[in-house]
Amino acid sequence: MAKPLFAKCRRFFPDIPEHVFRNLLLVCSAIVLARTTNLNVLKDYLPQLLENEQTKADSHYKRLIRFFQFAMPKRLVICILQFVFRLFQSRFTHLILDATTWRVGKKPIHLLTLCILYRDTAIPIYWVQLHKKGHSSEVDRQKLMTEALGYYRLQGKILLADREYMGEKWLRYLCLEGIDFVIRLSEGCYRLAISAAPGPAYSKLTRQAYHRKRGVIKQFTLNGCTMSIVMLKNPKNDPTEPLLYFVSSLVHKVKITEAYRRRWRIETCFKHFKTQGFNIEDLNFKNDGKIMLLIAIVVMAYVLSLKEAFEHGSLKQKAYRNGSRSMAVSYFRQGITGLRRHIQSLTIFIRYLESIAQTLLTPKWMYVQ
Repeated sequence: MAKPLFAKCRRFFPDIPEHVFRNLLLVCSAIVLARTTNLNVLKDYLPQLLENEQTKADSHYKRLIRFFQFAMPKRLVICILQFVFRLFQSRFTHLILDATTWRVGKKPIHLLTLCILYRDTAIPIYWVQLHKKGHSSEVDRQKLMTEALGYYRLQGKILLADREYMGEKWLRYLCLEGIDFVIRLSEGCYRLAISAAPGPAYSKLTRQAYHRKRGVIKQFTLNGCTMSIVMLKNPKNDPTEPLLYFVSSLVHKVKITEAYRRRWRIETCFKHFKTQGFNIEDLNFKNDGKIMLLIAIVVMAYVLSLKEAFEHGSLKQKAYRNGSRSMAVSYFRQGITGLRRHIQSLTIFIRYLESIAQTLLTPKWMYVQ
């Protein structure tokens, strides 16, 4: 039953045994139906998916356990992520870097995550487990980005990140790799380098920012790299933080501030992974390889939900009193409802993925005589 699909997807999942690939789809479909990553709950959905009500629950649970004992979990994770990336690879200009944390017993989970931004939706394409509390270091970030660049072409994209993701060596690394960035700064950060550059000193820029609607910008040099500092009055009128500060490789202040407004989309992504979606905090693994594989499958379920919404969802919006607007129902909520219609059984899910694989493998332009 899985052979036609496996044949079409083999370029995305090379060297992955057919029974492993089949169980991957089984776990993915069970997660979509159950909205959890707890294997004890997932096992109850296997009879429906396999159209086999006779097998005992213990057998289904053992099947799930055996799948996560696969000898090459990292290889399977990379295959999943490259398949996911292929769906949206030419349609994004921004990257977002952030982390999400929780605990499994006493074990800290700290996922430093890199996302692409597509239709104002954050989609994870790579992450690392840091095994610690607190923020990532510059070395941690460089390691993640170096590994991601080994799989994806990200040069020329704009990386968005909050103020805990700054650092002189980190910014120089991004410049040398050809990745643009817009990163929020803390007050006073790089003050000496900014004041030393030609033009107004740091203190004068601060005073000017209070009176200019779109803020002020100044170029300066840091570790041999030219970049811009933007100071902008906080639109939230927060007395504890009256100004916002951004450092960027870009030179247009409006483009810099408008780009950063999209950074919060990764927070929505994390919510969909957690309490408002697949409840990844329910996973009960302690082994890093198993954790990373399960999260990759959650990413696959998340992306398939988004793809369903982008192609068949509604664009209805609701208006607020302040004049802002937002979607009446999020892409994720629309998509997972639509995706469930394709997961009445594993057979139906396989046919659905077979059609997706076919569109990826068929050239966009074909000459017919």
